[in-house]
Amino acid sequence: MIPSNLSYGFHFEGHTIALRRPRESDVTEGVWSSWYNDLSITKYNTHGVYPVSIDNELKYINERLDRPDCLIFAVVNKNSEELIGNASLQNIDFINRKADIALTIGKPLGISTAVEVHALLLDHAFSRLNLNRVAGATHEKLSPLVKMLTLCGFKEEGRSKEFFFRDGFFYDSIHFGALSKDFFSLKQSRNGKILFDELDALNAAIVTTMK
Repeated sequence: MIPSNLSYGFHFEGHTIALRRPRESDVTEGVWSSWYNDLSITKYNTHGVYPVSIDNELKYINERLDRPDCLIFAVVNKNSEELIGNASLQNIDFINRKADIALTIGKPLGISTAVEVHALLLDHAFSRLNLNRVAGATHEKLSPLVKMLTLCGFKEEGRSKEFFFRDGFFYDSIHFGALSKDFFSLKQSRNGKILFDELDALNAAIVTTMK
């Protein structure tokens, strides 16, 4: 069940964001469910088709919190603890040592937000869950995001043609994946810190990948 206890601390911390276990108040008093009814936030994913209620979202989260093949986190502003998104490792397969990654950001804090979340989840997947591969996919209009994610070990692996149909047009889906050996190699090259020592260094690296 989703805990209502507000004393749950952070599980993982980046420079600007932190990941923690979801709380019931995130959904009942926060903006969690509203993100999936917001056409601007769901523009580049498969959500935003059917209305999502608070009860719908509570049921969805509770079901996944009790499953061994899914880890779901609230993404919060590290300083204010404001809820800004959610992220998960899904379809966790301990036999083949792989999982899928998903992220919804309702209120980005800066250019590093998505990179920080993906890097923290990868670190947990590879260092603690002992997985070997994590994969994700996104809308072709978010190709800059895929470039940014190379900073934590992801590589573009291909495309599914005409995967999305929105506003009268088909769009491709970009597939990306990361292997543990590539992640740990990057982490070692940064003195054990996948997100670099300082936020400025991470932001500078992000800008470089976009050139």
